[in-house]
Amino acid sequence: MAGLPTDINIDILSRLSIKCLLRFKCASKSFCSLIDSQEFIKIHLKRSIETNTNLSLILSGTPAPILLSSRYWGGKIFSASLDSLNLGVELDHPFKNCKGRTPIIDSCNGLIALKNDENGIAFWNPSTKEHLILPKFWGDLKDKVHRVVDGFGYDAVHDDYKVFRLVQFVRENVEYTEVSVYSLRSNSWRRIRVDFPYYILHGWDGTFADGHVHWLVTNNPKDDIENLIVAFNLESEEFQEVPLPHLEDKKNVLVMFVGNFSGCLYFSCLCNYPQPVDIWVLKGCWTKAFSFHRSVGDYVKALAYSKSEDKVLVDKFKYGEEDDDINRWELYWYDPQSQKAADQVTIHGVPQGCRDTLVCVDSLVSLAAYAGRGVAGREGRMS
Repeated sequence: MAGLPTDINIDILSRLSIKCLLRFKCASKSFCSLIDSQEFIKIHLKRSIETNTNLSLILSGTPAPILLSSRYWGGKIFSASLDSLNLGVELDHPFKNCKGRTPIIDSCNGLIALKNDENGIAFWNPSTKEHLILPKFWGDLKDKVHRVVDGFGYDAVHDDYKVFRLVQFVRENVEYTEVSVYSLRSNSWRRIRVDFPYYILHGWDGTFADGHVHWLVTNNPKDDIENLIVAFNLESEEFQEVPLPHLEDKKNVLVMFVGNFSGCLYFSCLCNYPQPVDIWVLKGCWTKAFSFHRSVGDYVKALAYSKSEDKVLVDKFKYGEEDDDINRWELYWYDPQSQKAADQVTIHGVPQGCRDTLVCVDSLVSLAAYAGRGVAGREGRMS
C-alpha cells in the first residue's frame, strides 16, 4: 500500500475497523499521519454511517429512565460489537472509579457524553479512549433547582460538538428556565437568551437526531403528561416545536419516550394494558414503523436494524412484582413481518439487572483536534 496513490489508500483504509486502523498507525509515519488527518476521520465516519458498519452496542449500568430502581452496576459500562453480540467488554470510562450514578446523555459520531452525580460531564471516545472533563457547571445557583436536563449533539455547520443544558428553577413558587450551551471548539460554557415557555415533567436527557436535540415537554403547567416535542437547533441555537404523532386514545397513555433509531427521531408510548407499544419514526412526517404486542414487553426500545435489515434489535422490559426487575431486561431480534420476537440475544460478560442501551458508531473523532492537545483528563473553562 505504501506505493499506492493517497486516494486509493484512503479508500482501502476507510473500509477497515477502528482496531485495524489503530494497528496500521504503528506501521509507518505516513500511515499514522493519514489516519490521524481530519479528512480521513470524516471519510471513515461517513462510510461507517452510510453502510451501517462499525457499530457497537453500549450497555450502561445506570437504569433506563422508565425505571426508578436503585439497582445498577455501580457506574459500569460495557460494549459489544453489533456484528456478533456474543461478548461484552467492560470499558474504562472517565467516571469508572467515581461514586454516584453515571448516566449516558447521548452518543454522536462515536463520541459519548456522560455525566456523574459528583463530577459533572465528560466527552469520551470509547474507541480511542480519549476523554475531556467539561468544566463544572454554574457554581452560583441561588434559586431552588427544580429540574436539570442535558442534550448532546453535533453542529455540522460549525463543525462543533455541543452540550445543551436546561435548568428549571423555582423562585417564589414561579418556575423559570435558564439555558446554556457548551462548545467543544471554545471548550467553555455560555448562557444564551432564548424563550422557553415549556415545562419539563421528567428529568430525562434529550435525544439528538437530524441536527437537533429533542425533549418531550408540555406548555400547560397543569398537565401530568407531555403534549409536544421541542427541538433545539444546534446551529442556530433556537427552539422549534415538533407535534406528536396522532394518538387515537391519548387518555390511555401512561408515559412517552423519544429516541434515535438509525439516525432518525422516534417516538413511543406506553398505554394501559393490553394496548401495544407503538413506535413512530420521523422522516419528514411521522410514520408508524413498529407495533409491539404487550407479550413482547411493556417498555420496548428499538436500537438498530440487522445487516440484512429484515430484523430489528430491541431491548425490552417486562413489569413484574415490586422490586423484581433484576432479570426482566432482554435483548431480542424482532421480526417486523411476523411481529414476533425471533431470537433472544445473550451477551456474555454483561451482568443482569437494570440498564440503559444505545448504539454507538466506532470512530476516530478526536477531542484534541477540537479542544487542543493534552485533552485526556483535563477540564475546560467557563465564560
